[in-house]
Amino acid sequence: MRPAVKAFLLSALVFPGLGQLYKQDRTKGVLLILLANLILALTALAGIMVLAEEYMTAVYPEALSVDTLRVLLLRVFSRPLVYVPTGLLFCLWSFAAADAALSPIPPREET
Repeated sequence: MRPAVKAFLLSALVFPGLGQLYKQDRTKGVLLILLANLILALTALAGIMVLAEEYMTAVYPEALSVDTLRVLLLRVFSRPLVYVPTGLLFCLWSFAAADAALSPIPPREET
């Protein structure tokens, strides 16, 4: 398998930045991994905040059941606060995959 294809698959299917690390572009790879982790944390935080707010306003006196959880998740995913970090993560992941596939492979050093 060609290195460009391996790098693309690593960044597209495993985690953003791994393709860059495979191609030995350490700076860009580490930066992409750190940014992806930060955006993942922001996405989780936004989701938890919205879920807690929706639970307190819509369900709180009742116990959490499967039906109420289904309603809560539908309400959570209709809020834009959840879509912004998710969109940022998708953009970063797409950039990492495209960059891993299209960036040139550095020549190997002869020893």
